[in-house]
Amino acid sequence: MTLAPTLQKGANTPVPTGVLRVSVGWARGRVVDVCALLVTDEERVRSDGDFVFFNAPNHPSGAVTLTAAGPGSAGLLVALPRVEPGVTRIVIAGSLDGGTFAELADLAVELTDQAGGPVARFVAEPDEPVTALVFGELYRRAGGWRFRAVAQGWDSGLAGLAHGFGIDVRGEGQPEAPAEGQAEAAAARSSRPGGRIRADWYPDPVRPDHMRWWDGDHWQGPPTPILTESDTSCGRCGARKRWRLLGGPPACEECAQAIRAYLWDWRARVVSSLTRGDPTGADLEPLWADLRYQRIPEPAGWEIVQTVGPAHLERLTAFALADGVIEQDEVDRIEAAAAQLRLAGPGLDALRHRLARGLELTRIGAGELPRLPAGSLHLELDEIVHLDVPATLVQQAAAGPQHAPGRLLATNRKLRFLGETGRGAELGLAKIVEVEARGGCVDIAATTSRGSGSYLVDDPQYVAAVLAGILRVARRQVIAPGSRASRAIPQAVKAEVWRRDGGVCVECGGNEHLEFDHVIPFSRGGASSVNNLQLLCRRCNRTKGARI
Repeated sequence: MTLAPTLQKGANTPVPTGVLRVSVGWARGRVVDVCALLVTDEERVRSDGDFVFFNAPNHPSGAVTLTAAGPGSAGLLVALPRVEPGVTRIVIAGSLDGGTFAELADLAVELTDQAGGPVARFVAEPDEPVTALVFGELYRRAGGWRFRAVAQGWDSGLAGLAHGFGIDVRGEGQPEAPAEGQAEAAAARSSRPGGRIRADWYPDPVRPDHMRWWDGDHWQGPPTPILTESDTSCGRCGARKRWRLLGGPPACEECAQAIRAYLWDWRARVVSSLTRGDPTGADLEPLWADLRYQRIPEPAGWEIVQTVGPAHLERLTAFALADGVIEQDEVDRIEAAAAQLRLAGPGLDALRHRLARGLELTRIGAGELPRLPAGSLHLELDEIVHLDVPATLVQQAAAGPQHAPGRLLATNRKLRFLGETGRGAELGLAKIVEVEARGGCVDIAATTSRGSGSYLVDDPQYVAAVLAGILRVARRQVIAPGSRASRAIPQAVKAEVWRRDGGVCVECGGNEHLEFDHVIPFSRGGASSVNNLQLLCRRCNRTKGARI
């Protein structure tokens, strides 16, 4: 994993010329109003529209967007390709209503790219009692963009910061703060009953005809007029709707364009959140809060989530099944992810079937073995048949692979192969070293060549699970040969293989029923490493096994 460079005050680093997410974090218990100013070579904004802050969270060009604030954090989305030619710097700053930045602990700025990859990090440690602070700046250099760590400020708050870059703040000011407890009570009346009050727009406790952003703990920014969606006016910006050139109902094209651009970036952030860190799931509430902050209807977000969600569940399932052992808590986490993403339908039913089968094979491998009738077999008195399937034994010879069709039988005492031509082999369980399902076959390694080899069977995973369970019971082992203890694939390795192969089969490009395959078989010394693992769909994996 590539680590972002940690910058010292005054240092700079190049950044990718795409969409960047700037996150500002600090110790909880204080409120920092993060803002951005788009300035020219003259160190001035072109107009008040170049000031992005709580009362104007979107730049008209769509280049900078203020995202929803949370306890101890706030952020900006910066689309560098959208920055207009006249803008040479984007100043990233913040202000405090009370206290100074010298008293604020854990103040840090982090930049990530559109995929969530780290770009830069700066721990700001201002030693002057300022109430407004420039954290850093993005600036043009040699046809690209760079980020510089600054940490310099004003002792005159937001007004001094704005005035320093040419913004007229006369008549501006914060609205009178509501009485203690009034904000919380108003938010509680406006939210769903029970639980923590979610971040959203609620009626302002002082001016009920206005609304105000509640970040989950505190009111943020000034009141904003409540707008109503109608056939003639936009409920998001209040502008008059216009008739479309190609027909259809009137619409606010500016908001429609802004929403499309924001949802494009929001989709990438959802994918990044689902695939980043612990792959068992992700808390998407901060992303939903950002959507509400932009006043974008949640159904538009759910349409995106339910588009990318199936790929996420396929990833979780492939990760869970990678080492051949699946447990109930893994199934529960996948079910929780499906419920969180509101997924349903035939695709989810097929995935549940795979998980149920994985649980069944795990139980068999742990010793819960099937019991079959002996039929015409001549067995010892205490011998129990656990496996009886058609199989083709493939053994290597000087003239090439030799195929011998027959039946593979396994009891609590022995492994037998009965060939159709009368030839066969018999192995005591003590002679079996390892069993592994690979593609469309089962590899059996033993201390003798008689009986060792690859067996082509219809259901290699089931056969391998039964054989592993027989060995476990016979040897009184906690873990049978070839199971998780010896072939476990670290989560970081699985994540890197998935990223490298793009979450699709490397043979056919399919994205369903994916499995982690050892290029050099594990039973033949292949390592569970990034270079020796690949993604294959079940069909291609079985086809590979049939080419022995």
